[in-house]
Amino acid sequence: MANRRTKSIPWFIIAMVFAFLGMSTIQIHWLRSSVRMKQQLFDDNVAHALSEVGDFLTQPSAAALQAQLEAVNSDPGIPSIGTALSGAERTMLQRMDAFMVDSLIQEALHEHGIAAVPVIGVFDRFGQPVRLEEADEEHRAALTEEGYCVVAEPLRLCVHFPSLDRYLLHNLLGQFALTGVMLAIIAAGLFSAVITANRNKRIDRIRRDLMNNLTHELKTPISTIGLAAEALNDPDMRRSEETLKHYVGLIREENKRLGVLVENVLQASLADSGSMRLFMQPLNAHDVIKEVVKNLAIQTVKRGGKVELNLTASSPVIEADRIHLTNVVYNLMDNALKYASENPLLEISSRNTPNGVEFRFKDNGIGIPKEHLGKVFDRLYRVPTGNVHDVKGFGLGLSYVRTVVVRHHGSIHVESEPGKGSTFVIELPKTQPER
Repeated sequence: MANRRTKSIPWFIIAMVFAFLGMSTIQIHWLRSSVRMKQQLFDDNVAHALSEVGDFLTQPSAAALQAQLEAVNSDPGIPSIGTALSGAERTMLQRMDAFMVDSLIQEALHEHGIAAVPVIGVFDRFGQPVRLEEADEEHRAALTEEGYCVVAEPLRLCVHFPSLDRYLLHNLLGQFALTGVMLAIIAAGLFSAVITANRNKRIDRIRRDLMNNLTHELKTPISTIGLAAEALNDPDMRRSEETLKHYVGLIREENKRLGVLVENVLQASLADSGSMRLFMQPLNAHDVIKEVVKNLAIQTVKRGGKVELNLTASSPVIEADRIHLTNVVYNLMDNALKYASENPLLEISSRNTPNGVEFRFKDNGIGIPKEHLGKVFDRLYRVPTGNVHDVKGFGLGLSYVRTVVVRHHGSIHVESEPGKGSTFVIELPKTQPER
């Protein structure tokens, strides 16, 4: 089941990627369509507004004639820009001035929902400006080529919006923000899915390795105990005190091995669940280390190993939990013995630091590649060695060690090179803060 799920993960990721690209394409197409629709709506509204202004200027009425007469009486000279105006052109220009065409256009635009500020110009039949502010001269070409125009016979009235793009984008800001949020959510979901898929793949691999190792570790002592029990019950076996002692000792050792296995799993479970309870008391750390070295002496000699103590800390008393601190030393020593190629050599040293005591566990083992140094303390993580059955374990020991050290408000790190052994460095404070 785990293998089938692991193999389906890449297809799931590919589907998520295509979904993200599809949604992005749809959102971008929707935005472009919105911009085009907004532009078309703007064009239609400007055209309608100018058409209304043009009709108003060209339709004869008593009010228009009165306003034009007042304009003529007040300002009989109409300025022009490099061109001679005909009578009809002069009349229309007077009418535009009479009705204050700038205000008239802005009012018409406002009624059609347009708040953009326009540049306004009036041009004769030859395309020459007859009414254009000096400050708007730079927009002259844009007025005739890109502007919105309406004919007010015999003149042509044109408007241009220099900041049209900014105006349209400002109106679409909410849609752009919504699209950005949606794409960000989709991207976050895709990223989370990829991370989760990789994590599940790694957990599946670790679970398989754990089950393989756990099965092997359980089968070995159980088989040994079963064979020893059968041998003791065999009536044909020559019963001697030495033989009896051998098999009883074998059963005792394998039973102890099973107990250590269960204890390791239990410790890891307590550490992972946060249920670990610490009973702090003043301890001589050197005595704890020497006790563990003594208890592992037989195992060390059996492996042809040696432990050198260089405990130079002048003040080794710290506040700690005896049982868990003992387990930390045991796990580090057991690792040093297991991962040594031959003739294990472990040097344990100590020294005082400004904050407490530092302990160094240096071995001559196979070492740890640089890319795995940051992961050795992860729960269930084991450094790949080609054959997972070369050295038995569950990836629980170092995770438990780190948890105990952190719960003691200490720190731990490892220094290692492949083929040159490893050094685990632990620093523990002399006293624990009030909890």
